[in-house]
Amino acid sequence: MKAAPDPGQIRALKLFLIGTLVVGALGSALARPLPVQLPSWTIAPLWTLTYGLMAVSAWLIWKTAGLKSPALTLFAAQLALNLIWRVVPIPALAVVMNLCVLATLVLFVRRNLLAALTFLPCLAWSLFVSASVTGF
Repeated sequence: MKAAPDPGQIRALKLFLIGTLVVGALGSALARPLPVQLPSWTIAPLWTLTYGLMAVSAWLIWKTAGLKSPALTLFAAQLALNLIWRVVPIPALAVVMNLCVLATLVLFVRRNLLAALTFLPCLAWSLFVSASVTGF
């Protein structure tokens, strides 16, 4: 029989997931126009979908690995890098951010395939936006 989750960890997870969505909203607000011609009405829904999927993937990892797992630590790091890069879009920072997103995906694959598949659009969106903004 499975033990009931620790209420402290559930509270921390809720804050973590809310933080993910807040970073997504801030990133969307700080977004510069993309040089690639996408209809402007598509950006906010894509951003929201991507960060919503990121929150779901983090939740799936939490369920299997716990809040203090290396996978969620790396997830938090890539989230912070993403927000910093939105403020300071330096190409070198984009490379570090994308490598961190890729490493997060690799750790997610090792823990939970569904979480990794849910996180995959984050990698695609991160590569797309950073390539568009930095001109890679």
